[in-house]
Amino acid sequence: MRFTLITGYLLALLLSGCATTPPPQPLAADQPTVLITGSNRGLGLEFSRQYAELGWNVIATCRNPAGADELQQLALQYPRLRVEQLDVTSDSETQVLAQKYAGQPVDVLLNNAGIYGTLEKQTLGSFDFDELEEVFRINTIGSLRVSEAFLDNVRSSEQKKIVSLGGGMGTQSIGPLFGGHYFIKMSKAAHLMGMGVMQRDTKADGLIITMISPGRVDTQLMRDSGWTGSSISAEESAALVIKQIAALDKSSRGKLMLYDGTVLPW
Repeated sequence: MRFTLITGYLLALLLSGCATTPPPQPLAADQPTVLITGSNRGLGLEFSRQYAELGWNVIATCRNPAGADELQQLALQYPRLRVEQLDVTSDSETQVLAQKYAGQPVDVLLNNAGIYGTLEKQTLGSFDFDELEEVFRINTIGSLRVSEAFLDNVRSSEQKKIVSLGGGMGTQSIGPLFGGHYFIKMSKAAHLMGMGVMQRDTKADGLIITMISPGRVDTQLMRDSGWTGSSISAEESAALVIKQIAALDKSSRGKLMLYDGTVLPW
């Protein structure tokens, strides 16, 4: 009878997947921590991979962890990579995650989640203002929401860095070089201002808030833009951006730079 009960219990574990999914290991106190939004594909996935390879604690977030197969595989390969649910447009999900990691220092908060928006819907003569609101909710408000929610985590860390990807499309030096693309340009201009003001408000806390443009990266976001010219791989771009993040210091505060370190006026 006892053997039958044990066998049934083990069978239930196997069927539920519990026997094959190891519990996440505690984050290493002697290693830096990065929190990445939009980690299920493209640059976010590559950032998660490369930071994990460097030995960092990685909190990789996305809207649908159950459907993020490649990210889940990374979590099996790197025990200190945690996959967490986070929709950056949701106040409740952001607060739940912030509460879960209350007291956990976050050395680098990487605002990677973003969308380009449908090109036709942001072309003069065919504007779709529902699309405009969605682009702003993710690109502009989302990064501001997550940055505010995890400010205490960043303040308590060694590196104290908040990095937001993109921004070049929101500048006078890059955005106006071609017409159209209204919504992405507007969202990135507002994004730059939000992060710039947050830098002013947190300077006394020692935070370094910087915007880094990852370049024309071969991702879904670039394909959504309609770009058909030359591009670089997500792997190459992530490696270059990580190098720039490592080099950030007080002189980098509030600046917008390219993945190669070139500083752009905004």
